[in-house]
Amino acid sequence: MKTIFAIGVGGTGAKCIEALVHLHGCGLLTDQEGNPARLGVFLVEPDQQSALLVRAQTAINRYGAMRRAVGRNSDRFARAELRDYGQWSPLTTSSGALSLDQVFPKAVLRTQAPGVAALFDCLFPPEEQSADLEVGFRGRPPIGSAVMSRISLDKEAQVGQWQQMLSDIQTAAGSGEAPVIHLFGSVFGGTGASGVPTLGQLLKNWLRQQGLTSIQVQASLLLPYFDFEGMADDDTGVHAESRNFQLNTDAALQYLRTSGRACFDRVYLVGSDIKARYGFSIGGTSQSNAAHVVELLAALGVCHPASSSNGYAHVLSRTEQQSMSWEDLPDNEIVGEALARGARFAVAWRNNISREINAAQKVPMRTFLSGAPWAQRFFHPAGAGASRGGRPGIRDKEQLTVQNAIDQYCDTLLQWLNQISSNLGSGFRQELFTADLLKPSDRYQNNLNRIVRGKARPRIAESSDSVEFIKVRMDRLSSDAIPHRGMAGLADCLWTLVV
Repeated sequence: MKTIFAIGVGGTGAKCIEALVHLHGCGLLTDQEGNPARLGVFLVEPDQQSALLVRAQTAINRYGAMRRAVGRNSDRFARAELRDYGQWSPLTTSSGALSLDQVFPKAVLRTQAPGVAALFDCLFPPEEQSADLEVGFRGRPPIGSAVMSRISLDKEAQVGQWQQMLSDIQTAAGSGEAPVIHLFGSVFGGTGASGVPTLGQLLKNWLRQQGLTSIQVQASLLLPYFDFEGMADDDTGVHAESRNFQLNTDAALQYLRTSGRACFDRVYLVGSDIKARYGFSIGGTSQSNAAHVVELLAALGVCHPASSSNGYAHVLSRTEQQSMSWEDLPDNEIVGEALARGARFAVAWRNNISREINAAQKVPMRTFLSGAPWAQRFFHPAGAGASRGGRPGIRDKEQLTVQNAIDQYCDTLLQWLNQISSNLGSGFRQELFTADLLKPSDRYQNNLNRIVRGKARPRIAESSDSVEFIKVRMDRLSSDAIPHRGMAGLADCLWTLVV
């Protein structure tokens, strides 16, 4: 079985992990035989209050909760294994210090190494030395590099999240197909630009020490793809500035050109010349930048076969300057089918099937089943407490727990799909999804025909492409075609029929 260890560094890295979790949920991460891969995710971020970190963790938690609720009661739906290694801040190595002059105490440096103290003052102006790092490295790679340089992977490997992940890497290396370690982060900000190369090199050195040279360390590096709207005020202090993005990028790419192979076996570079616009934020809870299609493209680097070419750096491009279509995505037929299935399932479940189940809680079962005969294939007509013939009651607490877990993950998936479909930048358009249909709704959604655009849209007649038509098909299936019952079996059946 293929195992992937994904590490998101900084806010952009967290957004890429968010995208990767949804790709995994849609069944895109597989081994050479098409079996679901195992995915482990790890978030590295000094800004522990980051809204981007919270959003990525929400996607991780909700997919994990759904998979546990479904259990083994499905064949295709929610079958992909996900392990969460949690969140880690590089500032935890600094005894709780939250500014650079606390990480490197100047009084101690002046006493023990006056030359180093003088160099410290030369490299970092006073405002950078005293800047509060609780909200991250403030878009300054030199600050991040100074902090990251203190990390000892040998020490971190003794306890906590690093110990768990590195131990699993060793285990996976000895059980079949060599695992892959894939890092995500921007090269134009502070945390990603400093953290991704540093962690890549630390991991490469650790793998070499362990004799695990067959394991590849890869990275998706994001070039500038957004700008800020608005500006900081005089009291903001040191902060990320979009005018520095290109300078930071040039420095990072020069480093990769000369020293990149010491950090990574392969890199993927993706950005956008048409920039999204985000409101200015120094970090923390206010940094709620919407998901972007560039993060989807970065996450797809994990799906790129290691044997596909011998090149070191891979760059994506699009056919038309002002638009993006399925043809612009690598492996677009496979990716398009998987994402189309995920989008159509989430709309059909959240905005129709689940609403019918909610209605069943308020009326007699006989009344409900008269209008929803398909439900008898999965739930016992006697209602709550019944469990004959493998069919539980539609009102059983366990079944409602499964429904709630699927609802919550569908909400998260729809939010992400809506954002990557609408957060495009001025004058840019996409032919992937209809953004307005990718939202939880208080109204029943029946027609599915317009959810997916372009090449990936299923070739089904519009009159037949509806949730009601799928329900009719469910009702006509043979018993052998419905291997699982209850809420999980219903979701598994819908997942199979929705494309």
